[in-house]
Amino acid sequence: MKRVIPLLLLTLILFQSCLQETKSPVKTNKATVLKGCVYGRDSDTLILVKAHQDTRFDTIASIPILDWEFEFTFNPEEVELYHLVFKDELNEGAWRPIEFYADQDTIQFVLHSATDFFENEIKGGQINTLFKDYQENINRPYGLKLEGIYKIFDSIPYSSMYSETYQEVLEKLNTAETPEERETHFNTMEALKKQGLDKNELGRKIDAEVATVQDTYWTEKYTFINKNPSIVSYSLLIEDLQSLSYNPAPKEKLIFALNNLNEAFPNHSYTELSQNLWIGYTEMTPGGQYINFSAPDMDAVYHELKPFVKKNDVLLLDLWATWCGPCIVRSRLMKPVYEKYKNKGFDIVGVAGEKKNLEAYKKFMNAEQWPWKNLIELDNENKIWEKYNIMNGGGGMFLISKSGEILAVDPTAEEVEAILEKQLLNNDVKI
Repeated sequence: MKRVIPLLLLTLILFQSCLQETKSPVKTNKATVLKGCVYGRDSDTLILVKAHQDTRFDTIASIPILDWEFEFTFNPEEVELYHLVFKDELNEGAWRPIEFYADQDTIQFVLHSATDFFENEIKGGQINTLFKDYQENINRPYGLKLEGIYKIFDSIPYSSMYSETYQEVLEKLNTAETPEERETHFNTMEALKKQGLDKNELGRKIDAEVATVQDTYWTEKYTFINKNPSIVSYSLLIEDLQSLSYNPAPKEKLIFALNNLNEAFPNHSYTELSQNLWIGYTEMTPGGQYINFSAPDMDAVYHELKPFVKKNDVLLLDLWATWCGPCIVRSRLMKPVYEKYKNKGFDIVGVAGEKKNLEAYKKFMNAEQWPWKNLIELDNENKIWEKYNIMNGGGGMFLISKSGEILAVDPTAEEVEAILEKQLLNNDVKI
């Protein structure tokens, strides 16, 4: 795009044209028009995606930006939260989504450069107005408080908050030469986190300050949610359900809001999604119960998980994807365990979470030749990733007993073998 208009004049034209009131026609087939202007950046494409899906793979549309303007019409099935993402940011691997709700005929945008992100303007619909109120009065102040706490790292490395042991392992991770080495060091780091041994005194002090700010944030956020039983509140709840494993909202607040919103919107897709996420979070832990499902193999023959659980003393459910490098490494490390115990009451069922088509899967499996049963979850057809609380990740591993109890989540190969030794011996299986 060549600039032939002086920047000041361009800015005035953009604001006048983008924020001008549009007389929306009567809705036809629930069509929504996204119309806007972009300035301060040379991006040529916006990606449209549902907010709670994967921006990298679940694109609804690529919207061209021509002469700093864009317009796109689509037919949302229901009012929900969407994201617009600049394609150049997505390609660089770091992006900040523009969030909006398609609740009116026309939604208007004025979008700025990344450095002026908070100058973005979205106009159209009461729900977007309510969301703006939440962002300005609760979410943005919370972010500014966190920025104040982390400002210390403007002058010292972020690693200054790590313990010596954790830093040593981190250095090994950064210099590891093979995926298997990286996986080993990563598992060690995760173990240190679980034991509370990853931070030094400075790190613990910062964590305490963050926790205080978060307590206030949770109170304000759930006060807003309970006072405004709307799709805005529902999308905020979904956001918290998706992040429970690493940023847990207070359970009593979350459950109260979940019940209220499930009742207020029984037929909205957020209701099924929220229930799947909550069950996955509460059950997909050691001591919980596995969730049954059916999925097809390469021949389009569907297989139910339940018979595999009942047939074996211990079953490893391996949810993975061809685009998830760490998943593949973990699966490869399980192969020796499988070969050793496959005739002694142990089996593996793999499910590949693929997107759009199976070309990458076919090529991968032809080369890898994994010997256990392999199934496919294409485009979240059976919502397996939702049900197993790994919606934000490439995959996960779940060790399941004959009774259906979850014995371990994301165990290492060594941990699986230790559990097998104990479990199979207890079942009087000769090893």
